[in-house]
Amino acid sequence: MERMNFRFVVKEAQVEMRNGNQSYATIVLEDIRRGVFVVHPVTDFIRSRYGTKTNYNTQKAPAETIKRFLNWLFFENHEIYGLNTFEHLQIKHVVEYLNYLGEVKQNKRGTIKGTENYLTEFYYFLQKRGVIPEIVRRIPSFNGKKTVLESPFSSEGLAMPTRNLLQARLNDFPSLELVQLFLETARDVTPEIAFGIYLQFFGGIRRGEIVNLDRGSIQASGPYGSAGMTVEIIDRPELFARIRDASKNSVKNPRNQSILFTPMLPVLYKHHLNWLEVNAHSKKDDPLFIDKSGNAMSGAVYEQRFMSVKKAFMERLLRMKSPHTSYLNKYTWGTHIGRGIFTNIAAKFIAKTPQELALIRGDRTLDTALRYMSSLRIQKEINQGLDDIFKF
Repeated sequence: MERMNFRFVVKEAQVEMRNGNQSYATIVLEDIRRGVFVVHPVTDFIRSRYGTKTNYNTQKAPAETIKRFLNWLFFENHEIYGLNTFEHLQIKHVVEYLNYLGEVKQNKRGTIKGTENYLTEFYYFLQKRGVIPEIVRRIPSFNGKKTVLESPFSSEGLAMPTRNLLQARLNDFPSLELVQLFLETARDVTPEIAFGIYLQFFGGIRRGEIVNLDRGSIQASGPYGSAGMTVEIIDRPELFARIRDASKNSVKNPRNQSILFTPMLPVLYKHHLNWLEVNAHSKKDDPLFIDKSGNAMSGAVYEQRFMSVKKAFMERLLRMKSPHTSYLNKYTWGTHIGRGIFTNIAAKFIAKTPQELALIRGDRTLDTALRYMSSLRIQKEINQGLDDIFKF
């Protein structure tokens, strides 16, 4: 066959079931010239590892990752590798692909690591099916309670990008005014998570903890929390029974978390409850954040919504000709910036000691609080020193 006419493609397949249609991410081999395709057997990897009744988005990410790898290996670089079957897949193929993503495509470290994880799962699947020899092995997890897959690629010449690692991830906005602007943008773009973003920015609640909330998690004093709010954070696995990979839906530290008050709190909470009344299709489990199907929103979907807000926010700053645009574009940041913003607000205006900051954050140790308080102290001393130098 003429390889330039073929590509692996991910398509959404609708399967008619007795209780309604179900969606699956399907990898197909497409004849571009003729416009026809056939489902490829590698789809079984997606179905068996990630497929459930309603989580097409969860399936799509690994399917797209595998598709890109296969296209790169079997079509774009066929002259180099000469591969025609999966039986000849080797460790070096993944290592060279990951290095290509970092060195040529300039992908970020997190993207490369995520790709490595998916390809480790993929090789393990092929290994269990007897397609390739034993390459991937299971090792005890950190706590020893279960086993996890060990990547065979990290020790084989994989060059993870190291540029600007100390400054790669942003953990705070350069101005508190940007916090309000971001929340206003969220209310306009994704009203379904605007209140969740507030809880992150002013309560330090992680993404996985946000999606585990139900309506009963919120303890509000006064109308819509105008006199204070506390959030009960615990794992609620019943919300995600439909999702096989719940890695982005977990609670790191169960606790009751106090939320800092600003005038936007009761506004966003009331707005969110009104939105739920219109959009919630059922009261089952009563999740506080729901997806378009009315199910509890997964961490992956929440993350996608957050990135939509970020995109609109950055476009808004650009139109405003904000001096912060270049700075924010320079760094990587996502949902976890909320915890950093909350920590810096608490360190600057509330906590007097690392112990107090750790308590406010809901930490089990003082390590992070000590780093924040030390950094803040040093910055104050630098600023004071500059003030003294330039006194006339």
